[in-house]
Amino acid sequence: MLYKYTKLRFGVLILLLGNILIACESKPENALEETATAHDDAAKLPVDIMIAKEKELNHDEIVVGTMMPYREVSIVSELPLKITQVAFKDGGYVKQGTILYTLNDADIRSRLKEIEAALELAQLNKQRLYNLLKTETVKQQEYDEALMHFRSLEARQELLRVELDKTVIKAPFSGKIGISKVHTGAYVRPGTDLVTLQDQNSVKINFSIPERYLPLISTGTKVRFTTELSEQQLEATVVATEPGLDASGRSLQVQAMANNSDGKFRAGLSAKIYFGISGQGAKGVSVPTEALMPGEGGYNAFILANGKAKPVAVTIGNRTESEAVITSGLSTGDSIIISNMLRISEGMPVKAIISKNNTL
Repeated sequence: MLYKYTKLRFGVLILLLGNILIACESKPENALEETATAHDDAAKLPVDIMIAKEKELNHDEIVVGTMMPYREVSIVSELPLKITQVAFKDGGYVKQGTILYTLNDADIRSRLKEIEAALELAQLNKQRLYNLLKTETVKQQEYDEALMHFRSLEARQELLRVELDKTVIKAPFSGKIGISKVHTGAYVRPGTDLVTLQDQNSVKINFSIPERYLPLISTGTKVRFTTELSEQQLEATVVATEPGLDASGRSLQVQAMANNSDGKFRAGLSAKIYFGISGQGAKGVSVPTEALMPGEGGYNAFILANGKAKPVAVTIGNRTESEAVITSGLSTGDSIIISNMLRISEGMPVKAIISKNNTL
């Protein structure tokens, strides 16, 4: 009986010793695996990431422009004469052909009468010599001299008639007249500004765009604008652009036309111009600007792929100081690396420590 009990205790002891040995052998292996894993994680570069999400682009560029009248002219005198009449009301509306000023024409009319009298005598002399020339009573030279004198007087008569017409100054087109700078009795010289006339049925809006937006603006392009008078957006149509860029600012001068039949816009008024910088149905991904790295021929972004950093070439549609819109190169679901950009390189093992599921 004692023998059986001793044998049983001995068997249990052997079993316990075996378990202890097995545990001792497996523990170092597990410890090695955990140590190796911790070492691998420490070797990976910690980075912040965001999950890319494409969205439809509807971005507007805003620039400031200046309104100009459709047509504008400074009315001037072409003759050095006194003004005898100011025939319009300051600030009113005048039609094309309306008399604005009349000048003293007494001297011109007097000279014109003198020329007309001399011309009548020259006509008689020319005709008499012509009749005598037929009978060979006079020489051809005498007739030719009489003819040239007659034609010279005709030319002087025509010149005086042109000057007489210039003593009546008329509106070259219909529009709003300004405030007269001279009054009746004033002596004016050729080229002196008398008053300004503007055609305001339409207004031109002059503005400049950066060179990167050149493909978006052409003749016929529709743009929207607002003014200090109202926040309501109105439409204008691009009618012209300068042939070249401004070398100092690398910008293109653009002119758009807008309706002003109600006369609420005036020359010199500022306008905010809105024009779309993304095509219809275009999509893109917004990323922080610090996520972009200069590359060959453009910019690269780094994405997380199989635990490593992978550079991808991207196309920037629009960019501000804080963010950029990527129109190609990134897709929804890409893990975009947005930190530690100066330390990262292609194929480097990285570990995401913060996941930002947003698109800024």
